[in-house]
Amino acid sequence: MGDCHATSGDIILVTGKNGCGKSLWLQRMAGLEPFPAGIAADIDGMPLQSWPVRMLFDQWPAMWLGQSVHDEMTFGLGRQPEPAEIMKTLADWGLQEGITARTPPSTLNRLQSVRLILASMNMAGPVLALLDNPTDNLSHDDAADLISDIAGWARKSKTIVVVACNRWQDWQVEATQQWHIHCSDELPQLRGHA
Repeated sequence: MGDCHATSGDIILVTGKNGCGKSLWLQRMAGLEPFPAGIAADIDGMPLQSWPVRMLFDQWPAMWLGQSVHDEMTFGLGRQPEPAEIMKTLADWGLQEGITARTPPSTLNRLQSVRLILASMNMAGPVLALLDNPTDNLSHDDAADLISDIAGWARKSKTIVVVACNRWQDWQVEATQQWHIHCSDELPQLRGHA
């Protein structure tokens, strides 16, 4: 049937019809659902679960793990970052204006929420970032800015970013690969490579 391969810094766009299993494939890569029989995924020969993996779920309003931006930024980290590092990361993701470490995440709008989740991923330094519909309900301009920031982060940090979305056209300029899903029980098919 073939293989799908990714390189550090790749942005992989997962496409397919509504309900075909795009989100399910992200959940499989996150270790939340099993892969179909005969299909496995690894990074450098080691199972995905051996590596730092982070996922942005397609859920609005977002479910928060903590009471503050600081809580979200530090959840699951094995270290306690300095406040200056947190504020710099927030600024890098366009969240410096009016947002502090004490801001309740529940007060953020959709774009700010997605950017906060991406900032917390940035702090965690995953090898693989899985993004489920990150640009849904955003204006074209906001989506374009966010996509550009995600692409810059992927290249700089060497993070493999896998994006499943219905607005796949928005991502074509930055995607290095496109994996198309016909059926949730079959390996995605490579549609294009930059």
